[in-house]
Amino acid sequence: MRKWMSTVTATALMVTILAGCAGGEEAPKTSASSQQSTGPKITLKLIQGKVEVTDQIKQMAADYTKDNPNVTIDAQVVRDLDTMLKTRFASGDEPDVFFTKSFSGVNDWSERLLDLSGEPWMNQVMDSAMPGMTINGKKYGFPTAMEGYGFIYNKDLFAKAGIDKVPTTLTELKQMNEKLKAAGIPSYAEAYKEGFVLGRNLFNLPFAYAKDSTDLIGKINAGTAKVQDVPLLDNFFDVLDMTVKYGKGVESVGVSYDNQVADFSSGKTAMMQQGVWTIDLITKVNPKLNIGMFAIPLTDNPSDTKLPVGIPTYYVINKNSKQVEESKKFLIWLHKNGQKYLVDSMHLIPAFKDMKATKELGPLAADMNTYVEKNQTIPWAYSLWPAGMDVQFTKALQAYVGGQLTKEKTLEEIQKMWTTAVKK
Repeated sequence: MRKWMSTVTATALMVTILAGCAGGEEAPKTSASSQQSTGPKITLKLIQGKVEVTDQIKQMAADYTKDNPNVTIDAQVVRDLDTMLKTRFASGDEPDVFFTKSFSGVNDWSERLLDLSGEPWMNQVMDSAMPGMTINGKKYGFPTAMEGYGFIYNKDLFAKAGIDKVPTTLTELKQMNEKLKAAGIPSYAEAYKEGFVLGRNLFNLPFAYAKDSTDLIGKINAGTAKVQDVPLLDNFFDVLDMTVKYGKGVESVGVSYDNQVADFSSGKTAMMQQGVWTIDLITKVNPKLNIGMFAIPLTDNPSDTKLPVGIPTYYVINKNSKQVEESKKFLIWLHKNGQKYLVDSMHLIPAFKDMKATKELGPLAADMNTYVEKNQTIPWAYSLWPAGMDVQFTKALQAYVGGQLTKEKTLEEIQKMWTTAVKK
């Protein structure tokens, strides 16, 4: 999930947007849309992640109200999406439209979701976006974006260290870190304070590199396999150890996402494990930074090295909402205006056939598309984990980074967490 560089240190950042007040602008009083929208006043409650595009969401909400003056969008943009959704549904203050994660998120909320299979925009959804929101043939989601992640790197610092090509093997990754060290350039300042960096995206790799991650995770859920059976776990720990050794050491568990991106964007570090969603944050700090992104290798076979690419989240509609029709209308409007808001404004890589990625999406999107075009991608296998496991796994992995747990004990703790989750 994409994140925002802010001074807020709490685990959840919430921004409430009253669309009718956004920007201090009044809706046109004589427009055709104003004349057409004279129905009863409606408040549409929306909850979503991607807090780094809060301003763009605010503008989108304001524009929807301009087109529909009787509708106010009350949007909450949050870091900890799972916690916020559980809190709101438990309190009875249910949203009308909300984000949910692909696969496990859609499955967990499926009993509350409206079937969107017959919506007019559904035939424009890319085939690759369908599996993460489909259950028993019913389609529940509006895909927000296609995203990929790996090591984002500073090309100028690489050149300064004499590195003329990105590593495609685990051995080359080790050699690259040694070259950076010899040149006096820190490789990383990884944000291992954040669950999505350590316990989700990085720990996803050994699962995603498995021959059949769906089958493997299914067996772990069923108790016929263990986490310890996941291939390339030792190689995963090799990469984790490198990020610690050539980065902030045990202090990595205290590095926030904000600090990670700030250090990289200001040229203090050569790399960071992040994704295409960071492009706006980087360019706001240093628009001239010469950057790229490469897949994180876990073996010494270059053909194995692939980039995790997937659909992280979908907009879904609460089927028990009193505003189902307005919610459907909102998604139709968002699709119709998706090029303007999702692509041009929020700089998301579209998951719809009738929206086009642009050069303005930047070098990270371009590098991701290179992997996509060459069919060198792996899935976001963590979407198949039991819900909320990334947060739990982070605790054990942080203890490993901090030296409190051995590799073996870390995996034992993760297996215990998994077993407990599937028994609930």
